Amino acid sequence: MKFVYLIIGFIISFLSTPLIHAQEIQIITHGMTKYEPVGTQDIAIYFEVVNISQFEQTVFEVRTINNLPSGWTSSLCFGENCFSSEVDSVATTPEFNTPPVLPGDTLKTSIHVFTDLTSVATAHVQIEVGTFRDPSNRYVLNFTATTDPAVSVNENNLLNTYYLFQNYPNPFNPSTRINYNVGEPGLVQLKVYNVLGVEVASLVNEFKNSGNHSVDFRAETFSSGVYFYSLSVNNFTQTRKMILEK
Repeated sequence: MKFVYLIIGFIISFLSTPLIHAQEIQIITHGMTKYEPVGTQDIAIYFEVVNISQFEQTVFEVRTINNLPSGWTSSLCFGENCFSSEVDSVATTPEFNTPPVLPGDTLKTSIHVFTDLTSVATAHVQIEVGTFRDPSNRYVLNFTATTDPAVSVNENNLLNTYYLFQNYPNPFNPSTRINYNVGEPGLVQLKVYNVLGVEVASLVNEFKNSGNHSVDFRAETFSSGVYFYSLSVNNFTQTRKMILEK
């Protein structure tokens, strides 16, 4: 319990964009909302925490909202290691059998929502992600897990048709193509960030119809290195990494 109180003591409200603007970690999401057929026991939503600093990072996650239907539970997970549904705070420490994240390494993590197998309902889980080195600067993630009678196992891939593809070529010089799919018409924003989380290019900022779209990123004036590109449309956000080699 001491450890839980220590983590909770670090909580400071901090509103964030889909890509954290900090020099410690970078967050890569793969969609914040997931639909599954009724009868699905485990709804898993994955994301990654990348250590972009020059220091070993102890990463923590705090579950700040756990709004679940009756009979449902949720768990925080590092890799394949999922913790008790009663644990609201976890970190990359020996207590949780997870080592700190080395510079340049990625921590694979997820939220798992366990249903009662029968309900048509929606769960909302919010977590905050940060580091012990900079506990007040954190990223707020809002996850939604829904069971829907209109979704079947075969139809699930058709419903979740928002998708950001890996750029090609990658690595690239001096240009690369980015493809993305829009499930429903909406305002599409596709932006590029450097490793410090600073926006360096806005590739798309306009209304797009459903379907597959593409855009070229020309980087003649950019320095070699790692960049992140993030797609936001309706309630969907996804971020990927690309490498410019000159």
